[in-house]
Amino acid sequence: MSLSAFPIDESYLVAGWLESFFWGFYTLMFSMTMYGIWRRRRHGVNLFTTGSIILLYALATTHMALALVRLIQGFVLYRDTIGPILYFANISVRLNMAKDYIYITNIALGDLVVVWRLYVVWGRNLWISVLPISMVVGEFVAGYGSISQWLLPNPVPETMVRWGTAMFAISLSTNVLVTAMIASRIWYITARSRGTLGVSSNNCHKRVILLIIESGALISAAKIIEFVLFKLAPLDGLNGLNALYIVYDAMPQITGLVPTVIVYSVNHGFTETADFYSGAITNTVVLGTRSGVSASGTDSSLVTFPCPHPRHDLDLDVEKSPLGGPSP
Repeated sequence: MSLSAFPIDESYLVAGWLESFFWGFYTLMFSMTMYGIWRRRRHGVNLFTTGSIILLYALATTHMALALVRLIQGFVLYRDTIGPILYFANISVRLNMAKDYIYITNIALGDLVVVWRLYVVWGRNLWISVLPISMVVGEFVAGYGSISQWLLPNPVPETMVRWGTAMFAISLSTNVLVTAMIASRIWYITARSRGTLGVSSNNCHKRVILLIIESGALISAAKIIEFVLFKLAPLDGLNGLNALYIVYDAMPQITGLVPTVIVYSVNHGFTETADFYSGAITNTVVLGTRSGVSASGTDSSLVTFPCPHPRHDLDLDVEKSPLGGPSP
């Protein structure tokens, strides 16, 4: 079998294995993250971030379940009648359409979480978020428009491909643009405080920027591979390179896993420097604040990056413990 001839039934089989692997790891991280949020509930809960994490996991789990049902149908129920290749090549079946609708919703919601992070880091500037939000809406419309072509009396596969191309391109552009804007904002604020107050560069902020860039780069890399394989995939799915579905089916798990890992890392102090527990004044770069203030008077946040500075404070939607130490 050559690289240019990867059967669709083998592609779906590998995709099912890979998605189940990611789902298992995702389930573990989701459980530990939600337990951490539950333990910190007295300090306040970021409703948007927590709700998004839960919804992303629910969508990813549903997608995983539908993918399993489709594998059973293709390799067991219809093995001797339709045959696996013809069954998987028919992407217009309602079960597959439902799975694709969940995929699009999951991807759009994941991009919306990144846009929310941008909105908060840029001081809740709505104008900064207008273009990315419009891009997410366009991505959602293009994705649903692509899949909904199969509901028409006379669907045109070429039209579906054009809508799908637009969805993949917009999603990739949104992720790259927003990640760059978030990282540049944090870098700018750090550089400005260093120049104005004469404070040396703080390693914590570098970790913040690296965490954001690496998480964005991971999703962007997956989307680039997915987009390239989408363009190389045959229209009928019967011949040619059908490796698209290996990445395609894993994307809902990756999209939900990345923000979940970020929240887990932050809540467990993996972005902190070694001298975090020295009792110095703590600045926190906030990626999503909850509405309201905790009983202690601290404007708490679920997704925050604690950054210790001995004598200054960053103007980046920060929270600071009233006792001068790390916020709980």
